[in-house]
Amino acid sequence: MKKISIILLILSVNFMFAQQIFPLNTPKIDRPNHAYYKDLDGELNQYIGTWKGNWNGKTIYLELKKIKYLYEGADPYYKDKILGERKIIASNGTVEIDRITNFDYQHSEIWGMGIPTGVNGHNYPSLMFYPKNMCDMFARLVITNITQNQMTLHLEGMMGHQKENCIHDAYIHQHGEYPINFPKDIVLTKQ
Repeated sequence: MKKISIILLILSVNFMFAQQIFPLNTPKIDRPNHAYYKDLDGELNQYIGTWKGNWNGKTIYLELKKIKYLYEGADPYYKDKILGERKIIASNGTVEIDRITNFDYQHSEIWGMGIPTGVNGHNYPSLMFYPKNMCDMFARLVITNITQNQMTLHLEGMMGHQKENCIHDAYIHQHGEYPINFPKDIVLTKQ
């Protein structure tokens, strides 16, 4: 009888603290603490992996991963999220950027899916792109096409509130844009 009581106690404690799981895009109204918005239908899976492309003699790699991310605060919750980093290699083999080798799960350059973005009269999914050392500015990598092994990206402008005395002020003043080492348009192939 004592063993049965212990088993029932363990089961009831597990039930009381069980995490409630909701589909990824469920509205977050009146959510319980530590709810989990899980990619139950695998809608994020098409983006996951290492993607490779070429532009202006450079080779770019994007590594995209799906993680269970904890949003902390007054009512914490978990959500499946896309994170990504990039690697860029010049035509002479020099590595210009390599954030893939030390993938940063806390401050990655690609930080989740953005709201659908309009390009040429169509709304497309987008990845939020926060390139490092760009004075807190960000861009959208609009996914204008995706198949099982190819993804077409369009860089949609820098947005946000630029820090005062940005290290790129002179470049921006001269060229009218930020010195982002990323193509305006590119087709990537899944590796």
